[in-house]
Amino acid sequence: MEAIELTRRMEDFYTVASDVLRDVNDLTEQQIKHWIVNPFLVSLGWDPHDKRQVYPDYPVKGEGHHIDYALLDLSGKPRLIIDVRKAGSSTTEATSAVETARAVQAPLTLLTNGHEFSLWFVSGKEAPTPLFVLRLKELKENPEALLGLTESYRLSDTGINQLRKTAIRLAVLQMLEENAEKTFDAMVDWVAGQVSPGELDETTGVAVREATMIWLTEEHLLMPAFSGSASDPRRHGDLRPTTVRDWESFPRGPAGTFQYKYDTTKTLDLRQSAKEVREALRMQGLKTQTATAFGGFYYALRQRAGLPTPSAA
Repeated sequence: MEAIELTRRMEDFYTVASDVLRDVNDLTEQQIKHWIVNPFLVSLGWDPHDKRQVYPDYPVKGEGHHIDYALLDLSGKPRLIIDVRKAGSSTTEATSAVETARAVQAPLTLLTNGHEFSLWFVSGKEAPTPLFVLRLKELKENPEALLGLTESYRLSDTGINQLRKTAIRLAVLQMLEENAEKTFDAMVDWVAGQVSPGELDETTGVAVREATMIWLTEEHLLMPAFSGSASDPRRHGDLRPTTVRDWESFPRGPAGTFQYKYDTTKTLDLRQSAKEVREALRMQGLKTQTATAFGGFYYALRQRAGLPTPSAA
């Protein structure tokens, strides 16, 4: 299934499921299965009425109980179990579901109370990894997080790896958007640990920071770090990329102030916090080439102005 098709399907699912949740209070687990989970599976391409794909009330050998649903691979082995819980129940308390997944050797478990869905990766005796925790509306807004769950992958190792990579990518993007002023120093610390574990001398430390800055500035992965606000509808794609080379010290201005070479009405005050400088860039129609490049941009201009390097804490 293509991402575009999945997006359409999830929008249709959201419309139906949200109508149910609005019109019916205190859904029972059976109603959640019928009105929420079954349509959700259909939107992912699964047939909840085909027991070769979706096995309802799957028996757990030796445990004396059944799983609400087991999704099977082409060989008939359970690869994902679904634990349906009553409305209002936690979907992040996954201990029992994880143990059940291990009992049937399924690498994935999905918990839902109708309003929220959480997906967990279960591997041997290692701690389970949450791949996502999304409310109903957020499922519609994050179809890429669901691609590996579609029937097209049939929960193969390829599909599971797709789910894990997407989860990591989304987590990193969120981290970058929320902590752009911290990510540069965090990356420098990681690089320094790889290059020269232990305390660095001044020359090595500067070289690591400069090399990291260059890499970040030249990396061309677009990230949604500069989305517009209600008062300023400009989006990331509407902004003009800029680099450190485009800025020069503001004539007769205090140390730390810069002007744009190609339009002297555009200025930056690097004495401000990283968050304020990033917002000033955006309000003037500019952006760094990537979200991660902003950390290097901010560091380099402050260094040029002789300002102290801000702490990553």
